[in-house]
Amino acid sequence: MAEDLLGKVFSFISGDNEPDSDKKILLRQVLKEIGQNKYSKFYKPKSEEYEPAFAQFFYDLYKTIYPAQVFLQNTEKITLLRHITIEAFMDKTAKESVRRLNLNAIEERARITAPKDLIAQLKEDLFTLTDTFDANRINTANRCYNLILAFIQFVGFDFFMLLRKFDLSLRSGNFDVPPKFTAVKADSLVQDLENFQMVSRALEPVADWKNVFIIFKACQMPLIPPEQWSILLQNLRDVKSSGIIDLTVQYSIKNPIWIVKPKIPNEQAVNSWLEIKRNEVQDYINKIVNTQRNDQIEALAKGIFGTSDITRLQYYTDKNGEIYRKKNLETFTHALGLNYLLAFIVDYLEKEVQELCDILLVRGQWTNNTSSREMSDSFHQVMELTEEILALDETLSDKGDNGSRLKGALLRVDRDKTQVRYINSIIGNINEEAQDLITSAAQSLIVVGKHLKNLAEDFQKSPHELIMNWKELGYASRTPIGQRITEVYKRTNYFVQLMQFFSSSS
Repeated sequence: MAEDLLGKVFSFISGDNEPDSDKKILLRQVLKEIGQNKYSKFYKPKSEEYEPAFAQFFYDLYKTIYPAQVFLQNTEKITLLRHITIEAFMDKTAKESVRRLNLNAIEERARITAPKDLIAQLKEDLFTLTDTFDANRINTANRCYNLILAFIQFVGFDFFMLLRKFDLSLRSGNFDVPPKFTAVKADSLVQDLENFQMVSRALEPVADWKNVFIIFKACQMPLIPPEQWSILLQNLRDVKSSGIIDLTVQYSIKNPIWIVKPKIPNEQAVNSWLEIKRNEVQDYINKIVNTQRNDQIEALAKGIFGTSDITRLQYYTDKNGEIYRKKNLETFTHALGLNYLLAFIVDYLEKEVQELCDILLVRGQWTNNTSSREMSDSFHQVMELTEEILALDETLSDKGDNGSRLKGALLRVDRDKTQVRYINSIIGNINEEAQDLITSAAQSLIVVGKHLKNLAEDFQKSPHELIMNWKELGYASRTPIGQRITEVYKRTNYFVQLMQFFSSSS
């Protein structure tokens, strides 16, 4: 009989062998099963109506879960449930790590701990926390939380609106007045019953509800008495096992193969929570690193220029990059570094260092022309970057290629999200070009600095090894040449250190 019925189902699905006839046979079988079902009182096939007894079944469920339904209307309470569930599966060591990794606690530690030591401590605390959550502990906590989610989605089912179809006078949460249910056409409940089947089938009486209710108590949720919840689950399982809801819907909509797939939560709560915690800690570490970085940049800039507020470019500036940052787009990541570079070339290399190099490279009698040529080439390579820097900056003007394209794309980006990638691509290429200019300058200045250091040492030697006419060169310099070389070397070295903060893509 089962094989014949299965064959008829496939026939009905495929459309072969007179499907209408097969469908009628299947529906007669459904009708027969309804009549033999222990819950046949729920449904009247002749009028295709659900009876008051069916409404009473849902009313009993609604009355049991209503206190929790009110509680869970507050989304903050659901967030609290998640946190307490995860905490419930922590050992003492993990809880202490969580306490230490609380942002307020980190701020307190930051006041009395050196940044380097604090970073080390944060990494150690994070390792300890993640290490305590082995696979077994994570799986157990996740199962418990998914059981809570199954509870939440079941409680969130709109019992009241379903019941109102049986009794329009029903009032939400009012259980003092007995309802007066009347029969309801089955086709008006199909969507409600489909939703109910999805959420109710995720509940199992054999699940670990004991731990769930312990967590509910910790959240101060108005508790459903465990014995009532147990009875509710048994009744649900009994109705589910009978198949009465599936059968009555199948007959009402004349679809004998109608069935609902349960909506079973499968959230990796612990994994995502740990990832959030990792990101929080890493963000704080990045904040410390960035603060140190900015302090070092400011100190070096003040030592070189007398101020850290340097703007020599017109368009490629931090200020002009703000409009992109506010829209969560790529921004001008190397603007500060490129402005420093242009200022160093124009304000210092073209004046003080150019004059010194003319004395050393033109008038100096070098014992090794290869060294003098290497220093000269590297110096002029940096000087020639001025035109490239200004050209890059000009592309961002309203008439420049990049500026005009960015301006148009920025006007459309709010309504056309494809412009995001376009803008990011343009700015990314500009930043890459700026980084290349900075890196090139730093490499050339390292070579210049190396020769300046050697010359400063050679000036002190007797006999000299690199330049033979130091005395003559001293007459050509407006300040003592040995002191002058040393000062230029130091400033160049500081500037190379400054450029190293901008020569990477981070």
